[in-house]
Amino acid sequence: MSSDGTLHYREEDFVVDGALRDVLVFDVDTADWESALRALRRTGWQTHFAWTLAEVDPLEVVPEADEIFHRLSTDADESAALSVSVDDVTFSCYFFDADQIEFTFDPSDVTDAARFSGVEKFVRLLGDATGKQVIVTMESTDHSGLPALLSYQP
Repeated sequence: MSSDGTLHYREEDFVVDGALRDVLVFDVDTADWESALRALRRTGWQTHFAWTLAEVDPLEVVPEADEIFHRLSTDADESAALSVSVDDVTFSCYFFDADQIEFTFDPSDVTDAARFSGVEKFVRLLGDATGKQVIVTMESTDHSGLPALLSYQP
């Protein structure tokens, strides 16, 4: 990221190497989650939300954050999945932690600077909605030791 807040495409960050890329916002609460989900609802981007145990088609409207985390905390067998498509890049969230927003995407979706625009739009939306720093890293269960490939501070 440059000093003017612009995110720049670097081909080496999106080499197809078998690993996904993670988009992260740390130290969040359900109000931050709701701000992010509300912003996503307003975009018009294609979204699909599904409860794992539900036997119906994916929901057209993403539930509120409180509802999602309440249901996940009261039913150990339940899980949830959200996918968001932005300019042919698909971001997926599985609501692992209420204190961390985490989406993944496949680097093969980002083939050039034009396709990178979807990543930039998504990262900016999360940062602007939460007012918090957003980073993109290599896929991992522990992001503390990984360098950020991209960083956006609103």
